[in-house]
Amino acid sequence: MIDFPNPRMVKAGDVTFATYEAGPEDGRPILLLHGWPELAYSWSQIMPALAEAGYRVIAIDQKGFGQSSKPDDARQYGMDVLTADFTRLIKALGYEKILICGHDWGGAMVWPMAYTYPEMIEGVVGICTPHRKRAPAPPIEIYRTKFHPDHYIVTFQDLDAPDKVFGGREEMMFRFMFRGSPPRSLWPKLFPALYDQTGRFEEFTGCDDSQLIISPEALKLFAETYAASGHRTPTHIYRNVDHNWRLTEGVDLTVRQPVLMFPAELDVMLPPESADQMPDLCPDLTLHLLRDCGHWAMWEKPEEINKVMLDWFRNRFPA
Repeated sequence: MIDFPNPRMVKAGDVTFATYEAGPEDGRPILLLHGWPELAYSWSQIMPALAEAGYRVIAIDQKGFGQSSKPDDARQYGMDVLTADFTRLIKALGYEKILICGHDWGGAMVWPMAYTYPEMIEGVVGICTPHRKRAPAPPIEIYRTKFHPDHYIVTFQDLDAPDKVFGGREEMMFRFMFRGSPPRSLWPKLFPALYDQTGRFEEFTGCDDSQLIISPEALKLFAETYAASGHRTPTHIYRNVDHNWRLTEGVDLTVRQPVLMFPAELDVMLPPESADQMPDLCPDLTLHLLRDCGHWAMWEKPEEINKVMLDWFRNRFPA
């Protein structure tokens, strides 16, 4: 397993975050935010390059995940609360401004951090999850009617569904999640059933290690951690999708900081076309397409991400 920092527990208001830090203490700080179903360890192939370049790199277990606080109140995972949590974390770490980078749900969090607290965010890196204009209707109804009635985000509105589906089958869950993506030529045949992740998982019979895009050691860590935490609090973020949509009514969503965005060519859930609105929302935007790469980009293309991100950071935000 890749050498990874031990956690430091940092209290930020009512939330205690497990933070994993690397790089010189006086280096320019970068906060790394993971998504579901991952952990701070998802940045294990990204952190060393940034730290060696002189940046102070801080990955966290998100609230509800891993060793961080896990309040069992879904409203504590709304974007308004989560972004306020991060402002307290940044101050508790001793910083006034910070660079921020996120993937998946972590990627969804970097945009409201940037436009809600612009004085605290110097620059933004998004991996796979684009910044988009406000949806024309509540998203849950869109998922249900436009995509699939058993869309996993709809299914996850049931508090108990994730534990019923994944509980006790964590190793199989991560084998199901962390496989390579199908070629785009097959996508028309896979939709809309692809969105029924829970139904597809119930029919999943497994795969061998050669099909995984993460190491067996990482899979073991993820499986053991989720078996210990359960699946309820890590999925509370999904129960705020419509709430988060309501929060954006009348809000200027423009992100004025420099932005580096990594769409992934084979990301079936967030295809690169989903970033088409970003030039209108991010005036200072650099796009870098990760070719032959699916959703789990930090596992699939770490060297490319490291090179492009470091070149961009060194040009815009020297360590």
